[in-house]
Amino acid sequence: MSNDYILSVIREYADECLKEPGWRMSKEWFKQVSYSRWAVGEILKSIEESRFTPPIMVVEDFIRKMDDFSCRNKKTSFIFSVAHDIAENILDVLIAMK
Repeated sequence: MSNDYILSVIREYADECLKEPGWRMSKEWFKQVSYSRWAVGEILKSIEESRFTPPIMVVEDFIRKMDDFSCRNKKTSFIFSVAHDIAENILDVLIAMK
């Protein structure tokens, strides 16, 4: 599978599962959706920049980084935990595509 196809699958997943944050959302849900969308953007950028690395490996590396970052500071752990979780979901999608 081409990286372009995988990028489009990830974008489609994000569009379906992560609605645009809205003002009617609770504060916590708004944060979670916002952080998830940020993580998807970072994953997409990482895959684009790592053209010769299999996307699954890129996502696995992102998961490891987010796990590490989430343990460094209690004040910022939530954003990285959310990013870790969304990356695991994306990894599951990519593995299912094999």
